[in-house]
Amino acid sequence: MTPRPRSIAFLVATVLVLGMALMMVLSTVLTITVFLLTDTRSREGITLESVEKLLQDGVGYDRTGKFVLNVDGVIAEKIIQFSKDQSEFWYLLSDGTQSIRYGTVPPSVQKIIDETSPQVISSQFYYSKGQDRHFGLRKWSEKDPGVLIVLGGVSFSHAETVFVALWEIWPQGLYHLLGGVLVATATIAVVAIKRTIAIPVRRVVDSAEQLDGLPNGRRISDHDTPIELKPMVAAFNTALSRIDNAFEAQRNFLAGASHELRTPLTKLRLKLDLVQDPDMRDVLVRDTARLASIVTTSLQLARLSGQSLTFVSLDLAATARAIIAEHVPSAMKKGIDIEFKAPEERIWVSGSEPAIRVALDNLIVNAMRHAQETETLVVEVLHSGILRCTDHGPGIPAEERERMLKPFVRGNSSASDGTGMGLAIVNQIMMAHGGSVDLGEATGGGLVVNLAFPQSAKDT
Repeated sequence: MTPRPRSIAFLVATVLVLGMALMMVLSTVLTITVFLLTDTRSREGITLESVEKLLQDGVGYDRTGKFVLNVDGVIAEKIIQFSKDQSEFWYLLSDGTQSIRYGTVPPSVQKIIDETSPQVISSQFYYSKGQDRHFGLRKWSEKDPGVLIVLGGVSFSHAETVFVALWEIWPQGLYHLLGGVLVATATIAVVAIKRTIAIPVRRVVDSAEQLDGLPNGRRISDHDTPIELKPMVAAFNTALSRIDNAFEAQRNFLAGASHELRTPLTKLRLKLDLVQDPDMRDVLVRDTARLASIVTTSLQLARLSGQSLTFVSLDLAATARAIIAEHVPSAMKKGIDIEFKAPEERIWVSGSEPAIRVALDNLIVNAMRHAQETETLVVEVLHSGILRCTDHGPGIPAEERERMLKPFVRGNSSASDGTGMGLAIVNQIMMAHGGSVDLGEATGGGLVVNLAFPQSAKDT
């Protein structure tokens, strides 16, 4: 199963959001901890208020009308357990007729309860028990105004106090506010980070798409590239330079070898006329001609591979007509008529006239060599910027057509001594033009070659 591609922006946004969430929680805990540790009165007040609220929520009456206390919830039970773990903890719950007690209410506190006016809804006080001084709370219930709650002797540890404080502030909306901020931050992070990363990466990709593949050709621009992407761009450009150097050495060798072979082949061809045996002379002349053709096409391929073509807007019909005229005499000697068809109006395409000449030369020579039984070779220029060459020779089987566009590949059914380079050169020229080569079967048998050129408006 193919793994799903990962998004850099998503990963960065996730790390950012998780980091912010952790920092928000830690900063909240740290703030509360520092506050509680530096203010003893506040720390004791928070713990008393928290326990009082739990007692207030838990007090009530059962079906028989008995005054009872039921504390529900894991956190509530945990806080009450913290309180009961303190030896001095006590509380008194009273509705005026019934009461619930835990621990021993100090006599000094009982005096405070009796002397405090019922009009006082809530009060905090200090009381002494032996040599110790404790903090207490007296408060009328907000749920049932007739219920009085009095408690004291609560002395939590620092960790327990922080736990209680975090639970206390939850209903007040602080966590909800932090959660809202976190969600908003996450949304902004996903959008902003994605755009921040995607834009420079897209710029690098656009620059890479402009590479022409030619020796010493274009490179990926590092203009306005983020510093994180510069090493990747530099490494890629260095790799292109190494490929260029290797390709240049190979091209120079091929061009040099082809050029050096032309002179001895010419001399060899002249000397073959001295051979007395006519059969032997014909065989040697044919082999020498084939070798010379290989050298010529190899030199053409080397030159095309190493040069950047200059494109202009040209009339494809006029260009094709001029090239075909040069091949008419040789075609007539082989008994082949070349028929040219083109619209009356001009067909403007973007291309290189010398390269198009090489491509059409190879198509015509290829057709005359491999389709010797054909009587007519048709060359057409279509309105869509397609140059079509049709012969009625043996053609190329469908399974071999794609392979025939590669260098030094000859058809399995070919009976001629071709070099296997003609269609490869045509294909390379069309690739350089941003066009395409399509091989098909002609009506009635034979081969149809379509060269599709990018169209262009007439130069002004």
